[in-house]
Order: sequence, then C-alpha cells, then structure tokens
Amino acid sequence: MNKKAYSLFSAFMVAFLLLSCTGDPLITPIQEGINSQNYDAAIAAADSAIALQPQSGVAYYYKGVALGKKAETIDEPSDRLPVYEDMRESLDDAKLLFSASTDKPKEAGQVTNLVLSTWSTEHNAAIPYATNDSVMATVENPLELAIAHLVNAVTINPDSLLSHDVLAQIYYMNDNYEGAASEMSKVIELQDSAASSEYDRLGYYLLQSGHADKAVEALEEGLALYPDSVTLVQKIADAYFKIGRVDDALVTVERLIKSDPNNAQYRLVIGSQLYQQVLDFDDVVDENNEKIAQLEEEGGNEAEIEKLKAENAELETKMATLTDRAEQALLKAVELDDQLSMAFNTLGVLYQNKAAALFDERNNTLDNDEADRLDALAKDEVRKAMGYYEKVIEINPDDTVTWETLFRIYTLLDMRDEAEEAMNKAGM
Repeated sequence: MNKKAYSLFSAFMVAFLLLSCTGDPLITPIQEGINSQNYDAAIAAADSAIALQPQSGVAYYYKGVALGKKAETIDEPSDRLPVYEDMRESLDDAKLLFSASTDKPKEAGQVTNLVLSTWSTEHNAAIPYATNDSVMATVENPLELAIAHLVNAVTINPDSLLSHDVLAQIYYMNDNYEGAASEMSKVIELQDSAASSEYDRLGYYLLQSGHADKAVEALEEGLALYPDSVTLVQKIADAYFKIGRVDDALVTVERLIKSDPNNAQYRLVIGSQLYQQVLDFDDVVDENNEKIAQLEEEGGNEAEIEKLKAENAELETKMATLTDRAEQALLKAVELDDQLSMAFNTLGVLYQNKAAALFDERNNTLDNDEADRLDALAKDEVRKAMGYYEKVIEINPDDTVTWETLFRIYTLLDMRDEAEEAMNKAGM
C-alpha cells in the first residue's frame, strides 16, 4: 500500500492536535508517542490515562488518534480491521464522555473530522478495485480487496449509507449474496424511508442466497410503503412461489389487477409467474420419470413406481390449469401493450413447450393415424410460437437468441428462405 495515498489533511490534523496540547501530564505521553510514530507506546499511555481518569474523554480520543495512525502503517487492508474496531470503540467512548461534560475540550469538536477522514481514505481506496480495469489487473483478487477496504470504512463509520450500499453491490459482484443482503439490510435500517429499489435489491439478494422466507418479510415491508411497485410484486410473487405460498403469490398480483385492470405489466407478472410454476412442476415430472425408468429397469418397488406416477398425474393436472391461466394473462398483457417483448417471448415458449409435449406423444404411439394427428397438432402449436417469436423480433431486431429459436422453428416447418435469414441474423 502506498503510504502517500493517505491525505495531507490527516497529517495536518494530527499535527494540529499535538500543538494544541493542554499540557495535561496524562495526555502528554500519548501525544509524544503519536509524534514519534511510536503508536503502541501512545496506545499504552492512553490506557494508563484511562485507568487513572476513566471519565476523561480526551484520553479516549487520543487513543483513537493513535489507533488510526497505527492502522495507516498496516499494508494489508483486512489486517487493519481489528485496529479500526478498537478505534471506533475508543471514539464512541470519547463522544459519550464529551456529551456528558459541561466543559467540553477542543478535542470534542474533532471526533467527527477524524472519523470522516479515516472513513474517506478507506472508502475511496476501495472503488478502483471494483471499477477500474487497469487497477483491478494489478492484484489477484481485486473485489476481495475492495471489500476489505469497505469493511474498514463501515467499521470506522457505521452510519455511512454510501459505503454500505457500495459494499452490497461489490458483495453481489463477487457472488456473495449473503453479504450483499446483510449490507442492503443496513442501508434500509439507516433510513427513515428507504426507496422501493432498495427493498427490491434486498429481496433479490435474499432470494439468490436461498432465503425466500426472509425475502418475503423484506418485500412485504417494501410493499407496505410502495403498494404499486411492479418490481416488488414480481419479487414477492417469486418468493411466495419458492416457499410454496402459490395462492399468496397470485392474490398479490390479482389485487393489483383489480385496482388497475388495464395495466399490462400486472398481467405480465401473473402470467410469467404462473408459467414459471408450470416449468418448475415440469422439472419435477422429468425427475420422477427418470426415477420410474430406473426402478422399472431394476425391477424396483412397484408401490414406489405407482406413487411417482400418481404424483406426476397430479402435477400434470395442475400444470394444465396453470398453463391455461398463464396463457390468458399473457394474451391479455400483449392485447393491452403490443411492445411487451417478454410477454411475447413467454407465449412463444409456452406454445413451443405444448408442441414438444405433442411431439413426445406422437413418438410414443404405435398408431400411424394417431401419430399423424398429433404431428399436425404439434405443428399448429409451433406456428403459434413462431408468430410470437416474430413479434419479439419486431420489437428487438437484434435479438440473436430469438433469431436462433426461429431458425430451428423455420427448419422444422421446412421454411427454407426464412431459416436462412434467421441463421444469418443469429450469427450462426
């Protein structure tokens, strides 16, 4: 660490404080230790002064100064943390004693400046390691280094909304969702009224870290303040689904639909969430089918096989109902807003999956006439999907993923010219 990075202001403050010494024989040894850069001696002298005069905020203050200067001598940011913790404790004690004193010394007015000076040094040191590619390339784990600096910053100044917010972002960048959620919680706690976007971020971090139940609590708190926030509704619906509260998820969105029936976003939320539940159920069905195949191959327990088949039958019934509801909600969404590419895309996926299920049935039948019928039905669903994917392309002509999907559909339907164009657009 380049020691020159520490501000001249910090050095000036220490010099000023030493020159303003009152000549107190208990304080003088502390200041002499600081002046001679023997910070351990200064800290020991401060402890002696505190033992003799425990009500002296000045001794606690200068102990904080000495600890701050000692931290500057430590190269590794994470190794400074225990020193900063002691510094914070000393300065908190100093502030408490100063506030109770009727005759406040000059040092009482310097606590905040010392805290802010030390905090800004650590906070500002963190930023390049998360935002500047050339700086990030100079170390092995730049985000870890940025985190260490910011942990120091919030240790010395725990009321810094900015540092907690940035730390949450960098934890997220480093795939530490637990840390991101913890810091985002502090951002919200530090404010009288946090923004809806902050509740949204907290809910997302909690969901990513596997704490859907805690996400529900945070998002419910956010929705109490911002009942019309679509993003919060989306998050809480997802969280409700994850913890099995499907009815609550649907009620949450349907409540908004009743209050604003022409809001396409609300329809999109409920349609996409309903269909996500279908996809989740479908994954379970696939897993069960694999288990059934394995059990049958191994001559396994017949009762277990029947149990899995019964579960699949129940899930498929639920999936059919949920798919119909999702389809109606999404169709209403695109009727209300013909620029909702996500709704068009989800409809494309929905009809494509319907087609896939019909193709599976076709492949599993030995009746040629039935196979032809199922093939025709499947291709009808493919054509429906094609229309919605084409609408996505109208809205976003550079969507290479959708172009690639259309290439496969055009190929299946023997639409050669369209397939060639889609292949080129997809960059295949």
